Amino acid sequence: MNPRTRLLTALAAIVLVVAVLAVALAQCGARPAPATETPGATTAAATHTPADAATEEPRTPTATPGPTPTSTEGEKAAEAVGQEYIAYRPTQGECEQAVDSGDVEACVWLDSAQLITRTEWGLLFPNTDFYLLEMGGYRPDSHRIYDSRHRLVAMHDGRHYTAETFDRLLEANGITAITDENRELVGQAFALMTIPGYLEKDVVFTKWEAVNLEPAAFNYCATAWTQLQGLELLWCFIFWDEQLDMASGPMVQQVGTGDYIDVYFEALPHPSREDYRFSGDR
Repeated sequence: MNPRTRLLTALAAIVLVVAVLAVALAQCGARPAPATETPGATTAAATHTPADAATEEPRTPTATPGPTPTSTEGEKAAEAVGQEYIAYRPTQGECEQAVDSGDVEACVWLDSAQLITRTEWGLLFPNTDFYLLEMGGYRPDSHRIYDSRHRLVAMHDGRHYTAETFDRLLEANGITAITDENRELVGQAFALMTIPGYLEKDVVFTKWEAVNLEPAAFNYCATAWTQLQGLELLWCFIFWDEQLDMASGPMVQQVGTGDYIDVYFEALPHPSREDYRFSGDR
């Protein structure tokens, strides 16, 4: 082989090597560089779902302190009627402590206060709330004063009213004249306030009639049946000059009538028979 041929062969070999290297370098440049992973990092496209997501416990919410509790209307009603006794304390423990320490001779406390509604009250006193109070009492000689357990108190515009102040409750509700249109409703609304122990079950008025009863000269009477003990009760009234002047307490006419619920007399004595006189300022 002459010198010229050897030179051409060497040049061709060099060109081939350069071409191979260029292809190899091109392939290496197209391959992406490996990503550097950070432990715990999450890519934008990925979402983390715990393997036991269905049973994962929710975080406990942070409690926000509420306002300082204030006395409810029922508690205010209990305190108001509790002043009729020697003393009133909110709880049994406070009551017993006050008696045992010699601060008072006897006292009463509130066991429960239940907002209660009746159709007659709703019609006559739509802006008045009625509370059935369960009250306990304590004195060293008898330990508990059972005759104070059931009380009915009406709360209107921040003031309390009972059966004894029924005429003032009428006035507070704008009822200044008792006429043929509202007389029966007035009588029934009053009657319900005198039997708080029986209001947790049905009380059904069965009769309203004009009468002429001497010597008190009652001129109207109402009759009702109580589901508790099956009592038939009678109330009589003196309406005069468009006012309620006097009312009798419930008089027991019969016991155990109708489809009644039996309650021991010791647990629920018959309602007190007393007269209510409304001759104060109106």
